[in-house]
Amino acid sequence: MEELKKNFLQKNINAFNLTKKERFYYSLTSLPNNLLGGIFGLTYVNFFWDDLGLIQLFFTIGVVIYAIVNSLNDFYLGRLSDNTNIKRWGSRRLIYIKWGGVLWSIVFFMMWFPWTYTNQVIIFIHFVLSICAFDMLLTLVWLVWLALLPELTESTEERNKISLTNQIFLVIGAFPVLLAFLIYDFGLIYFQIFAGLCALICGTCYFLVGSKLRERPELYINQEVLPLGKALKEVLNSKSFITMTIFRCFNHLNGALSLGFIFAYIYVLQLDILTTSLLFYIISTIIALIGYSIYKKLSLKYDMKMLIIGGRTIQILLNVGAFFILLIPGIDILIWIFLTISTILNGYLLFDYPILMMVTDDDEVKNGSRREGLIMGTNAFFIKIAESLAPIIGTSTLLLFGFVRNAPTQTEFALIGIKFLFFLVQSIMSFLGLISIKFFPLYGKNLKEMQLKLIELHEKKAKAYGR
Repeated sequence: MEELKKNFLQKNINAFNLTKKERFYYSLTSLPNNLLGGIFGLTYVNFFWDDLGLIQLFFTIGVVIYAIVNSLNDFYLGRLSDNTNIKRWGSRRLIYIKWGGVLWSIVFFMMWFPWTYTNQVIIFIHFVLSICAFDMLLTLVWLVWLALLPELTESTEERNKISLTNQIFLVIGAFPVLLAFLIYDFGLIYFQIFAGLCALICGTCYFLVGSKLRERPELYINQEVLPLGKALKEVLNSKSFITMTIFRCFNHLNGALSLGFIFAYIYVLQLDILTTSLLFYIISTIIALIGYSIYKKLSLKYDMKMLIIGGRTIQILLNVGAFFILLIPGIDILIWIFLTISTILNGYLLFDYPILMMVTDDDEVKNGSRREGLIMGTNAFFIKIAESLAPIIGTSTLLLFGFVRNAPTQTEFALIGIKFLFFLVQSIMSFLGLISIKFFPLYGKNLKEMQLKLIELHEKKAKAYGR
């Protein structure tokens, strides 16, 4: 009986492979997503906090407002796409990628024009409105993009393959992101021109993707729309949702600490800005792609959860050791070696989205409805809180160690603080995320049984729809 189930599962999973064109257009969205989000994450702290000189109190208040407003939006933006009338609008996901992406690109371009250089209140208002509008549109577009893939295919292998393809587009998109730091250093007018070109490219990509992909309405067109409170209660009672959400929160917090504070890390990297930017590009794309490819190959033989736990444990030990080694004077250049090894180990992030998509599958099996938007919006609610904590943690840590803003050099104690933020603070966050993922239930036998039930449910829905 078990062998029959296994054969049935494998046969049906293979039936949900995507075409090359579908993979291309879906993964193409990764280019503007990472281009807009990457440039924003790399420069907004530098722009508002370091260059415009927004005082720490206003900066902290602004980040807290941003966290509250945009986290609450996640519930409703996710549910908005779930409940969009496909008969009226032609889709329930793609319409937001097609037009929301264009609007997001415009907002991104407009935020880099200072309203004032001296009035702290106006700088504060500019800061809050810009980051809230930017992140609301980021959430809308990114959520529906993530929600689309588990509808397109039930195959975990196919989702992993797409995740790897996304990284190839990331290689393309990461170069202008890291180039942004160098262009920003040349002068604001050059950065504004650069931001305009990026906005034009991104808006075009979103419009193209939204026009070319197709959805599977049979999976949701006849499903009951539950009240928000009841739907949220069902989602928040899911063990798979809770454990994965905690894990992803610490991942995103670390990502924000890495990208948003390069302007500080550069003091200990021992190289000029151009060389540093090129090395960051190579490590965050080529080296990262090597790591993803290794984990993709290992996933054919080993469970994804076990690969995450193993890779993250080694990575934490490496980074803690790196901090203490780099306290020795005169060897800061070794930071590049540690960063390279850590990036390879970090390749388990290939499974970040595929495992999140398992949570949406698990929810459908238990409750009968596809509501990726609500699940990912609720997930994003907590992630936004984590991401909003990152600049507070980062700037507070730097100031605690005596970091001087916009200074040509830093004291020895401030340099130790930068290394502390770069290695130890992020290791603490990684460890907390590691604890959570150990309790994630969808692996091994449990995963196979859930996938079998999912395929059977989808076959019933397809027959009822007439396909």
